Amino acid sequence: MQRYQAIVDPPWSLKSWRELARHAWLAQVAPEQLDWGAGVQGGLLPALDLLKAPLQRSKLRVPRELLDLAGAVLCHRDPQRHALLYQLLWRIGSGERALLERATDAQLRQARVLQKAVNRDTHKMKAFVRFRQIAGSEHRYVAWFEPPSDIVDRVAPFFQRRFAAMHWSILTPYRSVRWDGDQLHFGSGAQRSDAPAEDATEAAWQTYYRHIFNPARTNPKMMQQEMPRQYWKNLPEARLIPDLLHASPERVETMIKREPQPPKRRIPNRRGD
Repeated sequence: MQRYQAIVDPPWSLKSWRELARHAWLAQVAPEQLDWGAGVQGGLLPALDLLKAPLQRSKLRVPRELLDLAGAVLCHRDPQRHALLYQLLWRIGSGERALLERATDAQLRQARVLQKAVNRDTHKMKAFVRFRQIAGSEHRYVAWFEPPSDIVDRVAPFFQRRFAAMHWSILTPYRSVRWDGDQLHFGSGAQRSDAPAEDATEAAWQTYYRHIFNPARTNPKMMQQEMPRQYWKNLPEARLIPDLLHASPERVETMIKREPQPPKRRIPNRRGD
């Protein structure tokens, strides 16, 4: 059985994976014939470049839902994600048109787990990126972030819309993105030292967080589910969390003992009296 090798470049690219998967389908290369990337099998068994496989059929209809699923799954770092997605595509193309509706299918469940993890990481990145101003520059900001998934390209348009008036960069260990006010520019990874550790707004942000912190609603377990410890090191407010948690019982007791205060502003009745 002839084996082929396909390398998605960059590994999270839906466009690259889609082109390779389409060629593999049209060349009738079955999932068991295809090595995605230079894995163990790809290094031990002889394999031809997938794009050299001759095309043998001319049609491939891919459900939009599969592409949406693939766009998320490809951002995960599971080494089997490319092959898993191609297995789903192969099965759909082979007649299982309702595959994506089968919640109990093992391969689909595995893909959904990866999709859910990437969506969670995407939400956390939107919530926990903190831009810091470059010293001596009024409009340039840089943020350092360490995402568990390869989601920079996926999330960058959100920051483009959210901070369109700023010139900003987001640096991560594997990828960087810069917005110059006109377009996004993607580049290689960076180091933590490439981003400022703090800026003039650090104290103001901590003051704000200290004031909105409600000791009566403190639930450390729930808080760490929403704000996992892995993100604390890059959040200015995180330095306050241990002390705020430690002081919560005393602050709650003080709140309970405090005498009720009359309202500071009288709300007029409907007749304006």
